[in-house]
Amino acid sequence: MRAYYVFSTVLCALFLTLFSQHAMAQKYETQPFEVIESIDGAELRYYPPVMKIQSDNNFGVLFRYISGNNADSKKISMTTPVYMGDEEGNNVMEFVLPASFHKGNTPESTTSSVRVFESEPGYFLAVEFGGYASGSSRQKYSNELVELAKKHGFKPVGEPMLLVYNSPYQFFNRKNEILLALDYQP
Repeated sequence: MRAYYVFSTVLCALFLTLFSQHAMAQKYETQPFEVIESIDGAELRYYPPVMKIQSDNNFGVLFRYISGNNADSKKISMTTPVYMGDEEGNNVMEFVLPASFHKGNTPESTTSSVRVFESEPGYFLAVEFGGYASGSSRQKYSNELVELAKKHGFKPVGEPMLLVYNSPYQFFNRKNEILLALDYQP
């Protein structure tokens, strides 16, 4: 499990390194959400559906997709955050596509290694933390978030996901989050 966290962090760092010069030149679009309530240092959020691409933690295929290796040969801007986590026992990495993309205009993948999909809208519990997202910090904040959900009567769905926002060259004011899906109806 520790090897997975190290591998995921290295892959994300590699990805963000490749875009670091571009990142300094422009600000990335960030996935929208609505804060419903602040709860003991965390936030209850609603996320509307967005188009995403996903791989089995293979940075290279996601990078190639947004670089134009897709059915429309269309280059796609990078956004934040980069999602890393576990889905049904498989390590995954996801990129959120810009808000201008929807089911009708999102290029299909040219490889079975990239899954193109629209995320389900839903409610999530989120906690932010700084620094580099090491395996130990990821585990610590994941555990805290699961305990917080239980304390407040929320039913978690699946495993927590790590969200990374910054280039590895940004040493100060780094932003990471742990996001936990909830079975919640207001």
